Amino acid sequence: MSLRTTEISRNVRSRFAGRRLIIAVASFALLATACVQESGAYPIETFTEMHYSQAYRSQEIPRLSGVESAVAYNGEGNTQAVSNMLPSREAHAYDAKSGAELYRINCSACHGQAGLGDGPAAAHITSPNSAWATDNGSPYNGPPNLQVSRTRINEDAMFGIISNGILVMPRFGPILSEAERWDVVRYISDTSGTGLGQ
Repeated sequence: MSLRTTEISRNVRSRFAGRRLIIAVASFALLATACVQESGAYPIETFTEMHYSQAYRSQEIPRLSGVESAVAYNGEGNTQAVSNMLPSREAHAYDAKSGAELYRINCSACHGQAGLGDGPAAAHITSPNSAWATDNGSPYNGPPNLQVSRTRINEDAMFGIISNGILVMPRFGPILSEAERWDVVRYISDTSGTGLGQ
């Protein structure tokens, strides 16, 4: 091989070496951008699915043990034992005056003074701009008419709804005592002339 041929072949190799280097760097950059996750804590994460994560162990037993006094439910039960766990309404005598005042303060804004579901806050609750409408795509129908509801729902169920809330109705369990909640339930159900159902 002549000197000239060797020189030409060296020039060709050096040109291709530069191109190979450019191609290798471009390939690496393309591969690196494909590995970057758009959100999350780590800038480069190749497996974004949850089941690849070491923190997700679906076959492990729960780490939190049950409540010490909890009893497993097996489908069978003694109705007397279940009744003993429910709050007792006989433990507190009905106070119509207290029930009326508690209803006026806590319930009449939505349900109205007569319980017809026409309280001052009902217009906002049923508004297309309310939080319920924004979250669910349509306005809430409105606060229930308690004159009708008291004939369909027993006092125990009504006590549960007042205690735990339902849909847009807030929970009153943390706010009112058990006796106060029973006074409100009895005020709504009372048809003797002193309650809402007069």
